Amino acid sequence: MKPRTGLAILSGVATCAALDLAILLTAGYSDIVLISPFLGGLVAGSFFLDPMKNGGKMGALTAIIDVLVIRQIIQTVLIHMGLLTIPPEISEIESLGLPMLLLLSIISFLIQLGIGFGGGVVGSYIKRRITPPPQPPPLNVCPYCKAKVPPGAIYCPYCGANLKEAKPSRF
Repeated sequence: MKPRTGLAILSGVATCAALDLAILLTAGYSDIVLISPFLGGLVAGSFFLDPMKNGGKMGALTAIIDVLVIRQIIQTVLIHMGLLTIPPEISEIESLGLPMLLLLSIISFLIQLGIGFGGGVVGSYIKRRITPPPQPPPLNVCPYCKAKVPPGAIYCPYCGANLKEAKPSRF
């Protein structure tokens, strides 16, 4: 496990939890809750530079933790506190039967997993675009002709002076 993996997952899950709580308190059960895995994946994916390999993986993992653990805990607590009520449409879905409910749950889980993966890819792609390119190593200066010479050079390529025997310049 890379050193940033734990921090990425923790920050992504914290983002998901905050969004889930805010959305469930304001909008109740609605489709806007699908933004939570995307933004959590976006935060988790922004810790990595490789979009498909690491960013998407962290976004999907954040979405899995959000959907299976965090959102369930928040919904249960809010229902028991009386701050969230189950709409009648959701209660009527139970009449479809267990196989259909299982199929719908799996489809919903896969959709949210894909949304989290997409958020992770976007987050790491944005991070890769923002990071500046690496700077070349600084060049040394010849004490005799003041020309820039590459680091580790023994002789100055311009005047031929021996740089190992030269005294360090005072400027």
